[in-house]
Amino acid sequence: MQFKNQCCEADNLIRAELLEGLTYPIAPGTFTMKTGMNWQFHLGQLGRYIEEWKGRISEDGKTIFYGSSEETIAHDLYSGEFLKSFILKGNYLVTSHANDWLIFSSDDILSVLQDSEITRWRILNSGRIKGDIHSAWGKRTIFTIEYRAEKHKQSFVVGAHGGGAGARLGIFLRDSLMFNAIPIDYESWNR
Repeated sequence: MQFKNQCCEADNLIRAELLEGLTYPIAPGTFTMKTGMNWQFHLGQLGRYIEEWKGRISEDGKTIFYGSSEETIAHDLYSGEFLKSFILKGNYLVTSHANDWLIFSSDDILSVLQDSEITRWRILNSGRIKGDIHSAWGKRTIFTIEYRAEKHKQSFVVGAHGGGAGARLGIFLRDSLMFNAIPIDYESWNR
């Protein structure tokens, strides 16, 4: 809410002048905001993907069995369609660091997530899917796609969550990509 008050127009799009230099031409300022240690990008169903992967959830909900090959599933995980549907839902990703709002282009993040030298997907025996980022600091597990079996959930979660994975993703993005930093106007929070 504070970011919208400070940086967005009445239509909830980021003001164009705050996006200069990130995309050309400047894409409309739709965004997803993620802050904190763990970032949840999607909670719900995975659309056609589970069906195409021939996914079957065990009765206790703790294991997913796939009838498709790991290569077929990875192909989908690298696709722009999957990434834009479940991780990069706006034209920009906004986070915060120190005393700044940070705005990243989703296109820049997409290029990283589609690069198999940087992002590598693997399927665990439980059916959880993990996305590892390989960079100067080595390999770090960042993304998790898993099924939440609790009766009140019974859905998939896609995120950079568990053990501070969101914060690690934020560090990687700051170290690897261009971004625009806007000082947070804390004084306006009390108005």
